[in-house]
Amino acid sequence: MAMGKAYHPRCFTCVVCNCCLDGVPFTVDATSQIHCIEDFHRKYAPRCSVCSEPIMPEPGQEETVRIVALDRSFHVNCYVCEECGLLLSSEGEGRGCYPLDGHILCKSCSARRIQDLSAKISTDC
Repeated sequence: MAMGKAYHPRCFTCVVCNCCLDGVPFTVDATSQIHCIEDFHRKYAPRCSVCSEPIMPEPGQEETVRIVALDRSFHVNCYVCEECGLLLSSEGEGRGCYPLDGHILCKSCSARRIQDLSAKISTDC
């Protein structure tokens, strides 16, 4: 029984893939529709701003790992500098995010853009 309703075991199915959920972990969305865990994540998970794929738990994991920067979500491996492609989520010097004008940048690319902007401003005066 789910959501106060009784089901035949064969009728207790995911609204997306129709797989039988009898004895299988499931979840219910805000409109009381029943989903298998995988389809629920695919449908409602935040989308990566780089690859547009849903950010879902890794196989065998229950928790989702994602990075949020500038109000955007990223897979750990998609969180890279927009200029040079450096992975920003790993440890190391300059690996953090140094955003500038809404762009996700590493330390050196951000510093280079700031220098370029400063040089442009000084030549425009």
